[in-house]
Amino acid sequence: MKLHDAYARGGAILATAGLLFGSAPAWADEPDPALTADTVKVSASRVDKELLDVPMSVSVITREQIERSPARTVGELLQDVPGVQINNSGGQGMKRVSIRGEDTKRTLVLIDGQKISENKSMDGTALLIDPSVIERVEVIKGPASVLYGSEAMGGVINIITKKGGDKPIQGEVGIGFNSSTGGFSENLSLYGGMNGFKYRVSGSNTDQGAVYTPEGVASNSKFVQRSGSAFLSYDFSDNFTIGGSYDYFHSEIMAGSVDMPEFFVDIDPWSRQKAAVFMEAKNLADWLPRLRFDAFWQESHKDMHNHVDQSPVLMDNFANNWNRQIGVSVQADWAIGENHYLITGYEFNHDGLDATTDTNVSVNPTPRVSVNQLTNSEFEGRMQTHALFAQMESRLPADFTLTYGARQTWVNSRMSKAEGWTVTDMLMMGRPISTSGPADVGETGSKWESHPVFNVSLMWQGIEDLTLRAGWAQGFRVASLADRYVTSSMGGGTILPNPSLDPETSNTWEIGARYSAHGLNLDGVFFYSVADDYIASDVLDAEADIYQFINVGKAKSHGAELALSYDLPHGFTPYVSAAWLRRQYDYGDWKTWNSGSPEWTGRFGLHARHDVSKDVELTGDVYGRFASESKLESSSGEMTRYHGWTTANAAVGVNFGDEKQYSLTAEVLNIFNRKYMLESSIYEPGVHANVKFSMRF
Repeated sequence: MKLHDAYARGGAILATAGLLFGSAPAWADEPDPALTADTVKVSASRVDKELLDVPMSVSVITREQIERSPARTVGELLQDVPGVQINNSGGQGMKRVSIRGEDTKRTLVLIDGQKISENKSMDGTALLIDPSVIERVEVIKGPASVLYGSEAMGGVINIITKKGGDKPIQGEVGIGFNSSTGGFSENLSLYGGMNGFKYRVSGSNTDQGAVYTPEGVASNSKFVQRSGSAFLSYDFSDNFTIGGSYDYFHSEIMAGSVDMPEFFVDIDPWSRQKAAVFMEAKNLADWLPRLRFDAFWQESHKDMHNHVDQSPVLMDNFANNWNRQIGVSVQADWAIGENHYLITGYEFNHDGLDATTDTNVSVNPTPRVSVNQLTNSEFEGRMQTHALFAQMESRLPADFTLTYGARQTWVNSRMSKAEGWTVTDMLMMGRPISTSGPADVGETGSKWESHPVFNVSLMWQGIEDLTLRAGWAQGFRVASLADRYVTSSMGGGTILPNPSLDPETSNTWEIGARYSAHGLNLDGVFFYSVADDYIASDVLDAEADIYQFINVGKAKSHGAELALSYDLPHGFTPYVSAAWLRRQYDYGDWKTWNSGSPEWTGRFGLHARHDVSKDVELTGDVYGRFASESKLESSSGEMTRYHGWTTANAAVGVNFGDEKQYSLTAEVLNIFNRKYMLESSIYEPGVHANVKFSMRF
């Protein structure tokens, strides 16, 4: 406790002194004012475009933001994106993302356009990559299933990694310190380009201790991350490139709960490795501007120990899960006349699951009565996905652009092995009894299903630097192997699988506007969404606490998102990014607006920058983060309340060198030591300081 107090208070003093000494406040993890909507390039529509020309709701975290931010994880980078909520699952190193209130399982996570599969998880896909290797992060809000397929009901997190350079030898070095954990982060990259070759080799390390909160140290909250990656490509000409990459990510994570001090989750390791190759040809003909081929192999491994001690019951659950993927995609872009641009593609993905679970439950109500039950289960399954997609962009008269697309997906879900065995040892009034036999741990089976989705949007750009848009998009999510075939006994009770589950579906309508000129940057959207066939558990036997997954849930959501900034004289920029969300769950005989999502979330502040000389730039930021109260109501009427919160924060930074290649950032967060939660398991850090130094050479 004393060590954490010293870190927090010392860091606060240093950062506050920096604010008083510097001539301007710093915006360490928000957009650089020079990066406006007409300069940021995004690939959310599968073609590189300026942000003003993208026909959907997209937020971008740029390379400059990432390099200057002391964020240790991708989740920390995403926390201020309007419409995004971060779920930490009880641990600081286990971030997941919810978009527009949708469950984290309905957010698709991509790295370089290729998804991370998670076929045996109750909490969705984790962000298994270090921020130091990221070029930018594109957040698509709302359904993007036409271009990206299943799980993109809520939206997409597409992480684009850094590639080569334009000089023979270049490099990046970074080191950061977080006083809330007493932890350090380091990263190093060497990269370059010469004679058509481009390369990059990177490594990183993050070692974070237990987090210091206003309630004290959260004992089960430390994490470690290590990663390494390599990239190599060769330009045969200006129009033809081949390349490949390999990356490895290793993490060790502890998670817990403030309500259950004898509960913890120990994951060691949660790792991911991936090898990928690509080929891209441009301008093959006037009517064929681009042809792209990608293939990858990816493996993720999670070895998890779940411990619950609720006397007289003690439970230890050991899960060892392997997800192995093979993916192939082909995309062809077609120029049809002067006014039509067509994207077509085929995708194949093979997801294999190989998992074992050992569960040991002990009940010891008295010294002469005890029950110890050990259950071992093994699962082998796969999901094969084939998809065809097409999206056309047509320029119409009067400065209108119409975008419309469709996707047809075929999925085969197959569980070939779901076997279990139970051994029970009992002591009844001093007499030992032992039994053993098969255990019902799930089902085997196979199911083919196909599903079409469509989208259409209309943009008007009749005024320079302004885009108005309106659109409709469908989303869907195919049930996971766990939903269909695996019996779950975690969290109390037993939830049975259901091989007959249908895909979840959604329809979303939105209208939006973007403007970027004369110092004003605005991106706003209103949306309305209706989702159906949600997969949820329904009671089969209340007395025995047995449930089963069925397609029962519905949801209606409406809201707005806004990002607004204005450049004042002398380098000052006030800004706000905020989201308003109302969401209703409908489970047949029960409805509620208390869905667990805060109605208001956002960030507001004043950013400034000042050029001391041509080689030295000072930046600064004073800002607040906030979330309104949220409530989560269960079908039994039980209400969980999450209090609203606001934190005060400040940062300073200096960028110096003839190319601004050196950067030093210091920030103090949660200045008034506010106690708050992003979700129910763990309090967020109290007052603490972060420092990061980075260098390019």
